[in-house]
Amino acid sequence: MERLTQFRQLLSEGKFDGFVVTAPASRRYLSGFTGSSGVLVINREEAILLTDFRYLDQAAEEVKDSGFQVKEHKPQVWETVAAEIMRICSGGRSRWGFESEHLVEKNYRALYERMECCVLTPTEGFVNRLRRKKSAAEIAAIRKAVQITDQAWARLLPELKPGRTEKEIAALFEYFQRDLGAEGTSFPTIVASGPRSALPHGVPTEKKLEAGELLVLDGGARYDGYCSDFTRTIVVGAAPTAQQQELYDLVLRAQETALAGMRAGMTGKEVDALARGVIAAAGYGERFGHGLGHSLGLQIHEPPRLSLTDETVLEPGVVCTVEPGIYLTDWGGIRIEDVVVITEDGIENLTNSPKTLTI
Repeated sequence: MERLTQFRQLLSEGKFDGFVVTAPASRRYLSGFTGSSGVLVINREEAILLTDFRYLDQAAEEVKDSGFQVKEHKPQVWETVAAEIMRICSGGRSRWGFESEHLVEKNYRALYERMECCVLTPTEGFVNRLRRKKSAAEIAAIRKAVQITDQAWARLLPELKPGRTEKEIAALFEYFQRDLGAEGTSFPTIVASGPRSALPHGVPTEKKLEAGELLVLDGGARYDGYCSDFTRTIVVGAAPTAQQQELYDLVLRAQETALAGMRAGMTGKEVDALARGVIAAAGYGERFGHGLGHSLGLQIHEPPRLSLTDETVLEPGVVCTVEPGIYLTDWGGIRIEDVVVITEDGIENLTNSPKTLTI
C-alpha cells in the first residue's frame, strides 16, 4: 500500500488522472505481482491488475496487501485496458500517462484508438522516480544476491585452470549461484579470456583457457527478484606479466579512488570523473569506453548511471555498480566491479571478494 500511495502522489504532482503500467519490473514493484503477463491501471481511487487466466490465483495471493484488485482481461488485452479506463473516467476527459520506454507502438495504437476522450501522455522513467531509491528490504535482497555471487566466485576459483573452456566456466559459475540459493542469473554470464578479454561483453565460447592469459568474468545472481553484478579479472595459471600487473593496478586504483570519493549529493557524471581521471592521466582514457557504473535492483541496469552524461544527483539508498576497465585490442582487458549502496555519509560496499590478479 505504501508504494501505491507514493505513486499516487507522483500522479498528483504530474497532473495525471491515471497511469498505465506495462514494464514487468514496474508492475512488480508497485503491485508485487511476479507473473509474466499483466497491465496495471491506476488512478487516484482505483488500482487494478489485469492479467490472464493462468495467473489469476497467483496474482490474488501476491497483490493482496498492495491495494490492487485483480481482474481477468480478454484475449485482446488493450480492449480490456481501454474499457477499464473509460469506466473509471465515466466518459469524461482525462489525462493518462504511460511508460513510453516500454509500451510498443502497436500496443499504443490499440489503446489510443479505444480511448475516445482520454488523452494518452508518454512519460519516461516515471515509476523509476520511486524505484531508484531502495528501501531497507530491497537493499537486504540485493545484499543477499551479492553474497551468493561472492560465494560462487570463491567456489569457482579452483576451477579456473588451463584447458577449461569459457563456456564451462560460465556454466559452473551459474550452477554455483543456483546451488547457493539464487533464483537465476541477473544476466547471461560473461567469460572472456586472452585477447577476447578486451571485449567488455564477451560471450563465452569454446575457447580453452591458456596459462598466462587474462580472464574476465562478469556475472550476477537474482534473489527475491533483485540483482547482483560482479566482475573480477585474473591471470590463468601463471604469475602476471609486468604489463598485466601495471594495468590491473591502474584499474584498481581508479576504482578505489571512486569508492573513496563518491557520496550522496554528487552527480553520476562527477563520480564517473573520479575514476576516469585516474585512467586518463595514465594515458588510457580512450581505452575506458563505457560508463563507470549503473544502478541496479529488479533490473540489472537501472537509472541513474555513473557516466559522462548523467547529471542525476545520487541520494542515500541508491545502489550502483562501480566498474572501471581498460581494453586493449589484440592484448586483452581488465575490469573490476563492486556493488555499493549510497549512504548518508559515504557508501557501503556490499561486495567482499578479493581483488587480486593471481589466485
